[in-house]
Amino acid sequence: MKVDMADPIAQRTTFSFAPPVDDAAAWGLELDDFANRLAQAFPGTETWRVGASFPRPQEGLGFDMPLGGGTRMEGLVSTPYPQVGAVMAVDATPGEAAVLACWLRDRYAPSPNLVHFTSERALELGVTEHEHVPAIGDVHEIARALQEHLDEVEA
Repeated sequence: MKVDMADPIAQRTTFSFAPPVDDAAAWGLELDDFANRLAQAFPGTETWRVGASFPRPQEGLGFDMPLGGGTRMEGLVSTPYPQVGAVMAVDATPGEAAVLACWLRDRYAPSPNLVHFTSERALELGVTEHEHVPAIGDVHEIARALQEHLDEVEA
């Protein structure tokens, strides 16, 4: 299975990355810290605050990050409770989302086994289990895991 970030026919969905459900505050997610660290890792990243008042007031962070080769990806960080939240790669291919997942695993989360994921497509189909981002391997290994996830939920 070949995974290519620039593949124009690759399936797009929103991937959600988060700490384990039973340790939801494991990342200590703070929006300003997240924005600063993302911008340092990916120069040219743009961030902006977003908010929602339903179902409860929460803060969020939108971002648009460069992936290289002229490709950019939009994302969203939602924090329904202090230090608890999820990071989403919006309308992304597995290859694009893998760049964000690799950074989360290697540079943001305090431990590589604290990054779980699901996809909008899985949730639409009623699959509610979260999977682990591989604890080792490069962006291509993570992209393969994300693609396998999509293949499994479609089967």
